[in-house]
Amino acid sequence: MIPEDTRLIVIDPGHGGKDQGAQSKIYPKCLEKNMALSTAKMVESFLRSYGYKTVMTRTDDSYLTLKERAKFANDKIAKLFVSVHFNAAENRKAHGIEVYYFNSEPEKKKTESSKKLAALVLDNVIVTTKGKSRGIKHGNFAVIRETKMPGIIVEGGFITNDDEVEKIKDAAYMKKIALGIAQGIRKYLQAEGDCPRRDSNARPVA
Repeated sequence: MIPEDTRLIVIDPGHGGKDQGAQSKIYPKCLEKNMALSTAKMVESFLRSYGYKTVMTRTDDSYLTLKERAKFANDKIAKLFVSVHFNAAENRKAHGIEVYYFNSEPEKKKTESSKKLAALVLDNVIVTTKGKSRGIKHGNFAVIRETKMPGIIVEGGFITNDDEVEKIKDAAYMKKIALGIAQGIRKYLQAEGDCPRRDSNARPVA
């Protein structure tokens, strides 16, 4: 039997507090920290409706270091770590969705699992949003490097792209991003044979 704690999914809304993250070029300013938190809360709602146990690194506009986020997940002995972000670029035409995983030679099993999770999440987010796929990529980011479980960073679109940020600000579109993330996680866990106790076909909370 799988120990209860290893069934836990840690959802990490990027940035927070004094760390605003990316911000839009147009007014009123759209801050990544706020969009990440709103999206992460929706992801959690979907996952819980599927029957999975979840916890968030932050539930309000608080600041956490990257080290604190990784330690939080490691201390929880979590099954998965999923960090939610939005992108930025100097080129305001840059747009699309991408997912990062950490490629570690000494931790081949974690790398393979993270890559599989990244692919499933990206595929499902593209299906729900009809957005542009920028692919899955290796990224040497602390939160997915220092966590002991499979982990990914989801970049849900470019806040610096005027058209894309208008989509992201729309609650219905944000919900599509969150749904895609949750469905990708569920498909990964189902493939691993780790099914929730409740009916996995339960309808998500609105």
